[in-house]
Amino acid sequence: MLLNPAILTLLCCGFAICVVTAGAAISGSTALVGWDPGDGGALQLKRERRLLLVEAALALLLGWQLVSLFLFVATAEHLHTFITGAMCAAGTLNANPFGYPALITMLGVSLLCGLWMIVNRASPAAVSTGLVRFKQLAALVILVPLVAGTLLELRYFGELDPEVITSCCATLFDAEASGIGSELAAFPVGISRLTFFVLLALTLGSGLFVQSGHGPPELYATLAVLLGAVSLAAVITWVAPGYYQLPTHHCPFCLLAGEHHYVGYPLFAALGLAVVCGAGAGLVHRLRSLDSMRSIRRAEERRLCRASMVGFALFALLAVWPLLGSSFRLEGY
Repeated sequence: MLLNPAILTLLCCGFAICVVTAGAAISGSTALVGWDPGDGGALQLKRERRLLLVEAALALLLGWQLVSLFLFVATAEHLHTFITGAMCAAGTLNANPFGYPALITMLGVSLLCGLWMIVNRASPAAVSTGLVRFKQLAALVILVPLVAGTLLELRYFGELDPEVITSCCATLFDAEASGIGSELAAFPVGISRLTFFVLLALTLGSGLFVQSGHGPPELYATLAVLLGAVSLAAVITWVAPGYYQLPTHHCPFCLLAGEHHYVGYPLFAALGLAVVCGAGAGLVHRLRSLDSMRSIRRAEERRLCRASMVGFALFALLAVWPLLGSSFRLEGY
């Protein structure tokens, strides 16, 4: 399977990102040796120029890593036609022990990359010692799961055998089976839906307070992360069955299929935007204590909060769309 063009592209890009990111992170760390923002000498100016180049390169590379997550899932969805027993990406990822660990690792890496990009965009050309050190240390921290995710991808695709019979999504997300997917499928629809909408109202209300300048961004960030977890559970519990019009079909990966108009991509993209921007609002606010030179833009938290609120609103609209357009209801099952 390694000779598949999509797989080769993913792996080559993954290793290239790891190598260049490692070089950029190490180069940025060495630029901090002797860092003194109050020094106007040629050596300090050289350090600052090198750091600007490193940050620009890292922003580009980590941005591509976010795109790679969707390409990885799309590739897994495409490969299900070659795997016996797989009906969608759920079965493809379950074809060997490395599929889901690779996906989970890439999700974590994408969250870290998104947060780093938010901090970097919020503090362009920052020279405050604490803020600069945080960004370079964070780049080194991201490098570890980034390499781990790429190695897991290699093991997963390398050991993907078309002759192996895997479980389809109907088995993995069956309410009678075992595992977290089946537990979420069996979770009461009414409680899941009520929890989602109550937490959505609290999160958006907290966001409005942040927009007014009176609410703490840390509270919104906490609610956004919590709502993100509840939203993922809601996709399995009631959002996916609503799109399929089948009360027993809970697979979130089938939403990526063409027969459902690829609705899963905008659905998960909106949720990712909401969670990353929401968490970023709290992180940027906390980093102001390291920004002695006030390089973080004013009202950056409010901008991130608005983007997060838009993301949650789009996710909620897509989640309830099947309920608005049909008479199908899950409460009777």
